[in-house]
Formats: sequence, structure tokens, C-alpha cells
Amino acid sequence: MLSPVYCSRLIILSLDLGTSGCKGYMISSDGKILSSAKVGYKTYFGPGNFVEQNPIDWVTASIECLKVLCRNSGLRRDVAGLCVDATVGTLVPIERWGVASLDRVPMYSDMRALDETEIVRERFGESFLYERTGNPLTPVPTLLKMMWIKRNMNKVYERTKKFIFHKDFVVENLIDECEPFTDYSDASATMAYDIRKKEWINEVLKETGVEADKMVDVKESTEIVGELRGDIAEELGIKRVPVTVGAGDCAATLYGAGAISDASGDIYIGTAPEVDLTLEELRLDPKCRVPVRCHVLKNQWYSSATTLSGYSIGWFFDKFGKNLGVKRYSNPIDFLNEKCASISPGSSGLIYLPYIIGERCPLMDPLARAAFIGLDINHGIEHMYRAILEGIGFALRENYEVYVKDMGIGISYLAFCGGGAQNTLLRKIIVSNLKVDGLLLENPIDCAALGNVMLFLKSIGFFKDFRQAKDVVVKSVGKEVSDMMLEKVYDEIYQIYRESYARLKNVFSNLRRYRV
Repeated sequence: MLSPVYCSRLIILSLDLGTSGCKGYMISSDGKILSSAKVGYKTYFGPGNFVEQNPIDWVTASIECLKVLCRNSGLRRDVAGLCVDATVGTLVPIERWGVASLDRVPMYSDMRALDETEIVRERFGESFLYERTGNPLTPVPTLLKMMWIKRNMNKVYERTKKFIFHKDFVVENLIDECEPFTDYSDASATMAYDIRKKEWINEVLKETGVEADKMVDVKESTEIVGELRGDIAEELGIKRVPVTVGAGDCAATLYGAGAISDASGDIYIGTAPEVDLTLEELRLDPKCRVPVRCHVLKNQWYSSATTLSGYSIGWFFDKFGKNLGVKRYSNPIDFLNEKCASISPGSSGLIYLPYIIGERCPLMDPLARAAFIGLDINHGIEHMYRAILEGIGFALRENYEVYVKDMGIGISYLAFCGGGAQNTLLRKIIVSNLKVDGLLLENPIDCAALGNVMLFLKSIGFFKDFRQAKDVVVKSVGKEVSDMMLEKVYDEIYQIYRESYARLKNVFSNLRRYRV
């Protein structure tokens, strides 16, 4: 075990694999980001709610990031370990160690398993599965994707030895072969793992036709599972350092945001915005909507009230970005935020339902779709943009209210993180909807990597406990304060927003047959 008394500084390599790419970091044991690199990869969208990526792209991007990071010979000599976090709910069937059974695998946001959802609903009902596994009955849990593969790609299923997940596949390709594994957070996102007993549920696996021997060992995120492969270490110019199991991105982000104790959390603003909480006492949603999963440690859980509303921002810039006329602005968001300064809250009577690829919590409606409501001839692109931001704020508000009103959680701490946390207008819209103040962090987009490094350093004894780790690594720079005037306006518009979805729910469902 290492101690800060005997080692003044260590450097940890941290890989954070998100929806759009891999970001790699060199982070020192005092929480400083010394260098970073990012390599993107492609997402493939297809009919039938398919959202896929090529897992080899993750490995390639990870190694490319490590190469960039290790160019600095002065820093690489102090590298003491490597840790990985990635999206939760991205399924990877493997036919042998480090080799996927598919060229493209379903991402966490893939909603293809609609029929499998209904099969499971008929067999078990919603409440049984939610009480045992913490997963709402939607197409998101990876067990349903396993079922889909068996029913639609049986040859792939038959040659699959094990089912693993996003980060696990990358770790497998970075260390020498051993028995496949995952961590608690990914295991509990399957809908086949008991979040109380911490074990696979044979009854669920048997009834869904997924063989138990295709499941993997489940470990704490802090467990060291091997050393960096010799050929990779040699190419990077570093020694063979220990590698941990790693964590799901949400769990790692909570720790990196300082949410290490009960009822503390983060407001994550990215492709899939969410309000996440660390829990030291298991609390479930009485209406079975909020996923509650095992955390990085055995004695904790975390809840992840996730929307898909952030996809709308990507869609907006993809379709309209070329027409913004932002030549004197380095960032089109700054341009649009300035344009929005003169627009009243409520976007001059324009509401946006941000369900561009369906919606998760709390609606649990994969058939929902986006809609601008109230669009008229006087509205411009800036009105549409502000309406999208307000739609994201309303979607997060729905989830926050589930925590407070339905689950009875008194939230003690919320910090902003994710790329969208740098958007000042969006932050103000969110806190004025939630009527809370949000902590601003020095490194809001890097919380997952920082959290994973905290876990790694604790695992080797560098920190005596996570409170010490938080004091060293998590650095705040202020607060985003709720605006009382905005609170009043959003109280009114929020009710119209909710009514709009209720009235359009059946319309969205009826349009399914016409989608390509």
C-alpha cells in the first residue's frame, strides 16, 4: 500500500469513454489535470430505434489518447496506474477475451428491445423487477438487449461466451487475459442483478432465456484486475502499472463531483442530462421510474434520473448551425446566449418537448418525439434555441420532483458537471426550475475521470478515506443561484409543458408506424 507520507506525487492515467469519444487524462494525486487528449468515434443510428457503436473504435481511441498523454517523458515516469470509466447500459457480447461477437453493439440509448420489454412485462410485471433490480421496465436495461440478440441474431448469441459492457471491453484489451468481469454499476443496469443481495437472479435469467453462464463475475470498482499489457506499456514508454475494474460513468462522476455521501448529487448536463444521487440507504421510486443501481462500493447505491433531452442540442446545431452567422464568435453557444438575452422566459410563447429519440425518466416513453408548440411567424432560431434549453430544464425538473415528492429524499448537495455545465444560460434555467443553488466546479467536464482517480488512489492506500480524497481532488469555484423571477414564470409554463405531453402521447404512439 502506498501512503502520501512516502510518495509526494503520483500520476494516474484515466480514460473516460462517453457517447461521442474517449477523453484521456494525466491526473496527479493532488487532483490537478496535467494533460488531456480526446479522440472521437462514430455513432450509427438506424431504423427501429437502433443506436450503435463499433467497440474496436473505443479501444483504438483509448490507445491513441494514451499515446498522446505519454509523449511527455517528464510526466510518464511518474505514472502509477490506469483506470477506466464508460457509459452504463452499453452491451458488448464477446466470443472470447477482448473479441466482440458483433461489429456494432447497442448503446445505452438504443431502444430496439420494445417487444422484449413487453414479454418481460407480461411474465414478471413492473414492480417485481424494480424491487429486485432497481430498473424501470423500459428497453434500456441490457438484459432486454441480450434477449433481442437471441431472438433476432441467434447465431451471434450462440457464439457469445460472455456479456460484458462498455468499460469492460476496453479494460480487457488493455490487460492480460483473465476471467471476464464487470463492476456493480454495470451489473445492476442489466435488470438481472439483485441490488440487495449483490448476485445474479437465476430466476430472471432462466425465464428470459439468457443462460446464467454468459454472465460475468462482479467486482468493486476499486479492485485491481491486472497490469497494463507489456506491449502497450512499452509503446507508451511507461512501466506495467496496475489497472482497476473501473466504474460506470455516472457513478464515477458522482464521486468526482464530490457527491460521496447520502442524498448528495450532481446535475449532469450532456447528451443525456440527469440528476444523480449517491445513497447510503436503498430508496426506490414507488412508481418504478427512477433507476437505482449499485454504486462503486458495496454499501452504497446511486439513483440516476436520466432524460434524453440533450440529444436535441446536437440535432439543433447539426441542422441549423451553418445558418447562425457566428463568424466573430469562437463558440456558437455564446452567440445564441447573447441573442437570447432579449427574449423573455418562455421563449415568447414557444414550448419545446425534448424527446428527439424518445424519453427515459420519468416518462419511460420510447415512442415520444420532439415537438415545438406555439411556433409562429415571429419566432427565430434564437427562440427555438431558448425553447430547447427550457425544455431540458423542464425535463430535469420532472425528475427532481420525483426525488423530492415521491421518493422523499431531502437533497443536501448538488454540483453541476458535464459539458453543458459551461452554458451559463442553461445553468440559470435549470436552477430556477429546481429552485436550488448549484455548486460550480473547477473542472465540471472532467468529473468522471477525477472520480475514477479518487477510487484508484483510495484502492492503493494513498487516501485514508473518501472524505480526504474529496478535500484534495474536488475543487469548487462558486454557485449558480436560482432567480426568483424566473421561478415564477417557469412554475406557470411547466404546467403547460406537462399538459402538452399528456395531450400528444397518443399522437406520438400512432406515428410509430410511419417512421422509416
